[in-house]
Amino acid sequence: MMSRCPYFHVHLRRGLFWYYLEPTDTELHVEPESRYPCLYVPFKSPGVLPLRVIAYRNRVAVEAGHFVTDGTGALNFLNGLVAEYLRIQGEAIAVGTLPIDARSPMSIEEYEDGYLVHHDPHVPPAHMAQRALKIPGKPIRPPTFFVTEGLIKEEILKQAADKYKVTVGEYLTAALVNACYEEMKAKNWKPRPIRVSVPVNLRRIFKSSTMRNFSLTVEPGIDPRLGDFNFEDIVSKVHHFMRLEIDGRYIARQISRNVTGEKNSLIRILPLFLKDPLLKFFYSAFGSRSFTVSFSNLGRITIPNDMARFVQAYQFIPPSIPQQINAAAIAYGGISRVFLCSHYAETDIERRFFAGMRRNGIPVAIRTNRR
Repeated sequence: MMSRCPYFHVHLRRGLFWYYLEPTDTELHVEPESRYPCLYVPFKSPGVLPLRVIAYRNRVAVEAGHFVTDGTGALNFLNGLVAEYLRIQGEAIAVGTLPIDARSPMSIEEYEDGYLVHHDPHVPPAHMAQRALKIPGKPIRPPTFFVTEGLIKEEILKQAADKYKVTVGEYLTAALVNACYEEMKAKNWKPRPIRVSVPVNLRRIFKSSTMRNFSLTVEPGIDPRLGDFNFEDIVSKVHHFMRLEIDGRYIARQISRNVTGEKNSLIRILPLFLKDPLLKFFYSAFGSRSFTVSFSNLGRITIPNDMARFVQAYQFIPPSIPQQINAAAIAYGGISRVFLCSHYAETDIERRFFAGMRRNGIPVAIRTNRR
């Protein structure tokens, strides 16, 4: 697979002004599964690959660094890997039916930097959002990483979303906003905007085939300082915000902001030992502060029938980020799986989220690695 995906067969190198990716001879080995997912990987060390393949019995996982790909790219690599494994085991899996197939030639478009290709220098950059509510909690030191998984029948979840004339992704986003809103009121926290950072797969908008990271986020939510909101209000706000913001013309503003920042003359000439702490500060001060939680939705997964009979389920666990709650969702085989993950000892947001599902008539089976 690595020879089929040379854009993943690289390691991160430190230059004078920037980090850069360089081909490496390091072989990709399957690693045994550990107690917790998303363990720290020293990506900045020479020879360390930007992705890991982990296996336990009949379970296989791919973990990837965001500097090389996103959720869609990692999923495509995983499906290609599973298909090739089945072929080696003697199964007849049709060639060329997956975005990444070990026995199909690579498209040069898989290599492209989508941000640079689709950057329009005439588009004004997007503005930074105001500071959002942050969920406090007692952090547990890594590698402890808590994952709470909710299993919902896809048909029932779709019916609940249809009731409000919204998509499943919009409905789940609104449910996250509502859980944070209820927690804010119950704990009597100072009102601040509640926003969910939702990554958008830009390949669909710009018709791109790149396998490199090509996603940006939109941040729907509410501002409790304006008054009270019920769940129907929240669903409506999320729905209309998403329809407005997920538009190539508006997304282009975010691309412009990011690319313009990279091309800034002052930033370009700063040596990396000064740039590293500066960029970290700006992300902490202006990036992560603009949203309350994040929610990545890969949607419904479809794979070829001759491969699907061997695949029982998919999981999609968002990355481990200290002092933050991350959520993700994926659907396959008639089951939607929603994951809420954090380093917090508290489970208030998880409980409010899934309790809200049940109040709205959505049965949920819950699994967790918490004791």
